[in-house]
Amino acid sequence: MKLNPRFDIREYVPPQFWKQHGRNSIRFVDRALIDADCELLLDLEEHFGHSVKCHINTWAWGGTRKQCGLRVSGQRYYKPLSLHSTGRASDKIFFYGDDAVAERAGKRIPNGLIYDFILDRQDVYWSLGIRRMESIRDAKTWIHWDTCWTPEEFTGKLQIVRG
Repeated sequence: MKLNPRFDIREYVPPQFWKQHGRNSIRFVDRALIDADCELLLDLEEHFGHSVKCHINTWAWGGTRKQCGLRVSGQRYYKPLSLHSTGRASDKIFFYGDDAVAERAGKRIPNGLIYDFILDRQDVYWSLGIRRMESIRDAKTWIHWDTCWTPEEFTGKLQIVRG
């Protein structure tokens, strides 16, 4: 089920959850998170001048990623107090699109480039409801952000948290 031009609800939920709830799975994922993920992807495409692919969960298309959006009891990385367990966090990896220059097409975009890009535009993502991003020291190969409440001192900027 398409949420917007770039994301499908199955990218945010594990297979057993989709099997149980189907299209109703959307009720369990924060809309601000979905909208911000889409905006980031569109911003990256504009920045790079070609398409960019974002992988959250990939199980629906034959991939192995199943715990990068909503996490539920019984999954290895499930923790009851995690923002993932309430559908308010996503872990993303990015790839250059097939229309990128030949030496980049289909290859993974270095995490540091994405991380720095977000920090340079953090006011934009904060205005969309993103409040925290995991430090690149802990999230070396993915981008984690969430919609958790943050103290007033972080108004307009993302709080960088350790994993």
